[in-house]
Amino acid sequence: MQEQAGGRQEREEADEYEELFLGVAGRVEKMAVAVLLVLLSLLVATQLLLQNPRIRYLLVRVEQLEGTPYGEQGALVRSGH
Repeated sequence: MQEQAGGRQEREEADEYEELFLGVAGRVEKMAVAVLLVLLSLLVATQLLLQNPRIRYLLVRVEQLEGTPYGEQGALVRSGH
């Protein structure tokens, strides 16, 4: 009889632990989804900002180092030869 009572108590403890675990896992999952949505929205926002040449020039160091194309400086540009 005591073996059944001990087994029942272990099962109740296991059920309680499982409920606690599922509660914590649910909250962590919701936070992870929220963080991913924020990061995705930031990624889209920055990509949209980089479409504007003036903003891209301010944000991207390589844009500042590029210089001006030959065509804009009046250099002779060969066509298709």
